[in-house]
Amino acid sequence: MKTLTSAFFILVSFSSLVSFAQCDEADHQIFLSNFEFYPSELTIVPGESVAFINIEGTHSVNGINNTVTGEYFDNPSDFFIDQTTATPEGVCMDSLYFELPGVYNFDCSVGYNAQAGMNLTITVDAFDLNDLFIQIQADQTLPIFQSQYAFQSFAPSYLSDLGPWTLFVPDDDAVTQILDYMNLNQFDALGIPDFPEIMEYHIAEGLWLEEDLYNGLELTSAQGQPLYISQTKLNTSVNNATITSTNYTAFNGVIHVIDYCLAPQGLPESTVMQLIANSPDHEILEDLLIAANLDDDLSAQVIIDGSINGPGPFTIFAPTDAAFEGYMEDLGWSIDDLINSQFIYQILNNHLVNGVIDTAQMYTGLNLANSSGIFLNFELVDNNISVSGNLNSANIISPDLRAYNGLVHSVDKVIKPELPVVAGDCGIWRLQLQGSANLGWGGSLMYILVNDNVLDTVTIYEGNGPVNYEFGVDVGDVVDLIYSPDGAGGNSTYKLFDQNNSLIVQSTGNIGFNSNNCGTPSIIGIEACSPMKEYCEEITINQFNDYGYGWVGGKLRVYRNNLLEKSLNMYTGYCQTTKMYVDYNDTLDFIVSGSPFPEENGFQVFDGSNQIIIDDNVFNEAPDDYLDIPVCINIPPSWDCLNDMCVESEDGSGVFSSLYDCYEVCTNSSELSEEKVQVEIYPNPSHDKFNLILPNNKNAQILLADFLGNIVYRKKIHSTKQLAHQIDLSNYSKGVYSLSVLFESEQKNYKLILQ
Repeated sequence: MKTLTSAFFILVSFSSLVSFAQCDEADHQIFLSNFEFYPSELTIVPGESVAFINIEGTHSVNGINNTVTGEYFDNPSDFFIDQTTATPEGVCMDSLYFELPGVYNFDCSVGYNAQAGMNLTITVDAFDLNDLFIQIQADQTLPIFQSQYAFQSFAPSYLSDLGPWTLFVPDDDAVTQILDYMNLNQFDALGIPDFPEIMEYHIAEGLWLEEDLYNGLELTSAQGQPLYISQTKLNTSVNNATITSTNYTAFNGVIHVIDYCLAPQGLPESTVMQLIANSPDHEILEDLLIAANLDDDLSAQVIIDGSINGPGPFTIFAPTDAAFEGYMEDLGWSIDDLINSQFIYQILNNHLVNGVIDTAQMYTGLNLANSSGIFLNFELVDNNISVSGNLNSANIISPDLRAYNGLVHSVDKVIKPELPVVAGDCGIWRLQLQGSANLGWGGSLMYILVNDNVLDTVTIYEGNGPVNYEFGVDVGDVVDLIYSPDGAGGNSTYKLFDQNNSLIVQSTGNIGFNSNNCGTPSIIGIEACSPMKEYCEEITINQFNDYGYGWVGGKLRVYRNNLLEKSLNMYTGYCQTTKMYVDYNDTLDFIVSGSPFPEENGFQVFDGSNQIIIDDNVFNEAPDDYLDIPVCINIPPSWDCLNDMCVESEDGSGVFSSLYDCYEVCTNSSELSEEKVQVEIYPNPSHDKFNLILPNNKNAQILLADFLGNIVYRKKIHSTKQLAHQIDLSNYSKGVYSLSVLFESEQKNYKLILQ
């Protein structure tokens, strides 16, 4: 091997001897001597030439297969110069012209030169489009990182190829917008089956600087479909994307930044939900899917994103707006009735099939189960396909509308489900749900129990509502409305109406919870078509879980007067409130049972005046049982005879239990019994107003007290004739009130029940 000094000597000595025009005109020269290329490494730019001059021995220039290993060099281009033997003057072997960037490896295939280390590396380096991307990213010149990654991953050959190419590169906002549209993240998007084709549609053949573009210009994309240039005084656009930054050049092309992603024609729609949303003939179906909260399921990219375990992909038999209008006319419903119907899921699920079923797979006799588990039957007649449910058939009028997560077939009729008959001995009750802030119930649920059996679970997924749910009840049925909040409380309202559309109960929630508020309360023990029981007050029972999992199968069993009143479940959440009616002098027992993690649970009990009765909610400590807890303690009225007058005892310890008995003893008279004073009250119970019919020629004082004994209404009346008097309690809390009508010789006591 010659030293570097000797190599320079050879170069100087023989360069003057080489007079071949081909080698003289080359951009670079490489000399070959025994066992050596000089220089053995060379860096050039595309378009330059290299001359090979043999100055000693017999050599070849082999750029195809490695002489020692036989492996393919895999150079950007294959080169081979046949062997020549040097002369004292030197021999010009040939000049090679390098167009393609990359690394080229050579050796000498003659004799043992390659084995002795006679190797050559020529690097054809250029500031290409790939380098331009890297520079832009390093300098943070433009926000195009997501597109850069996509081009480098799916179109790398265009970045290093001679081209030239013109790249229309979406900025990051444009990419984010299309990812949101397709319900994908940036890495899932790389799994789109057509992604290479989409990337090639962003590449145009040729070098087109901004000044070369003009209105009406049609460019040919690398994908094959044309790109259309339009111009206004304000901007230049490709298709519908505006060029926002321009003329970033490299040796093999130029980059223009655009504000929207391009897509060639013929690609599937992003999702079946988006396909429906974009259709002018399926607006009612779109509204129904959103109301039923199925739009998220129908937007899941289960085919593209393998990490998603369902739902989908879907085949949807999509009734047109005209089909739904005919269906609503048959039912006598309005569009609001349809959207708010409790049967919306049965109607929609009748048209959803799991899997991708195109018309090529359909034949007469094919049966497919829909999302309700009902089989749809298919019939093919003269290339027309009909699909039948249990009640009717629909024709496919626009088939095989493709999306990346399924298919949509437009049909001309609603495939009718068999809707259950809502009926009961007592009639039909209606539960109405109302949300707020257009967020629905935020994941909270309402469990409807009839005689301790869960009838159904309802909620509002989106919007404010109202959402109505009707159910039949029989005489004596006990209805419980169990509100299960999602998270730490709720902001949900519900009302229950009876068969006469009269309001039975109403409950309004508050956001969050505190020591005596877990948001919207549950209400239990509502008896159907039974006389309203007298009760003293509503107690409040709050159940807690430290981690928001509910009581995980555990129950709080509530006994009233030694009889099981209710087993309270807490299905999920941090906090749940239940309202329960109690009567005077009831005794309650609270028994905790069944939870596998009792230390995570706790509960509190408040009386009707929000005074705490039980407080057993300690973090990471299981609650105890509580027995013989008195509630709504009532001291019955009693009287003592003092100084020939009847005086009511404040502590209930009076000798006489009735005013009549006291009056008779104190005055030694039966005058009180002869008065026969009568007061008529109607209606009682009432939702708001009570009418009193008072006797004539009587002075009277009317006192109305709540269950705590607080006077809420007082009135003195003198009548010369029979008098009707009305008490309006529409602004007062539901419950039992004590009415006392005091005459000169007698006091009449009644209970008013405000429902």
